[in-house]
Amino acid sequence: MKTIQFTGTEHKIDNLHLALGISDNEMPQQSETRIYVLESAQFDTLLSDEQFENLVTDEDFVTLAEEQGRVYTLQGFQEAFNLEEINSAIDVIRFINQPIYQ
Repeated sequence: MKTIQFTGTEHKIDNLHLALGISDNEMPQQSETRIYVLESAQFDTLLSDEQFENLVTDEDFVTLAEEQGRVYTLQGFQEAFNLEEINSAIDVIRFINQPIYQ
């Protein structure tokens, strides 16, 4: 991950936006990796791993994991895995980078 730091007056930074043709929403943002976990048993057991991975988009996966309260930071995932709260035999995980809003 690369970090870009702008220095100068607000006016100069606004001019940079204009010169580059980008809006505030397109400015680089910080992000963090979150781990989203779903229990595969809640889906059809006849699906292969590849079919399951293609069944759910990242957005759907995030929504389902959030509803179940199974979203982890890297540190939280490490702890949950080591405490066997995550079962690698039945849980499906996705590592997804999420922007950090400040």
